[in-house]
Amino acid sequence: MMRWAFRYHRSGYGGLRLTADEFFALPNDGHRYELLDGVVIMSPSPTPRHQTVALEIAAQLYLHTRAGDRGVVLTETDVRLPPRTAGGQDIVYRPEICYLNSAKVAQIDSRIRTIPDLVVEVISPESRNYDTFTKRADYERSGVSEYWIIDPVDRAFTFLRLIGGRYVEAPYSEVEYASEVVSGFKLSLPPIRAVFTMFR
Repeated sequence: MMRWAFRYHRSGYGGLRLTADEFFALPNDGHRYELLDGVVIMSPSPTPRHQTVALEIAAQLYLHTRAGDRGVVLTETDVRLPPRTAGGQDIVYRPEICYLNSAKVAQIDSRIRTIPDLVVEVISPESRNYDTFTKRADYERSGVSEYWIIDPVDRAFTFLRLIGGRYVEAPYSEVEYASEVVSGFKLSLPPIRAVFTMFR
């Protein structure tokens, strides 16, 4: 199967059916891919506003971890999730941001081999259903403790916490959201709202 994938490298990998290990071995062709139920799908290229929102959130998290949290913040990194059913096909997502606590840092090498504590997705019109329904269900099932969905187009925030195996929307104020999995961290919302209006 891998030889077949490499043969069609120039036309992209979208639509190929691969295992997670085969997916990880694909050469980088400059596009952003994920693996959904064993099928390679291409994600849309992020817009400047999308990227700037993600950078603002990642910067806030990064500065917090460097100040003593000792967890790790990663951007655009492949996260392998368990199949939906026994014997099911592999799932690999590449969220904008993920956070792993200090106890999990030692398990990170060339790949993330454990479930992140926090995942952040900055959605686009093309990925809205994918991020808010498909990924939400997979992150919930896999045990991601917090899932933040940031919508630059609608200028909206959704903060989800895993309680009793189900996601529940968490409250936030006009100025901040206090995370329960990133100890002591409060996401400042005004700088993110400023980015919402920075681009047309």
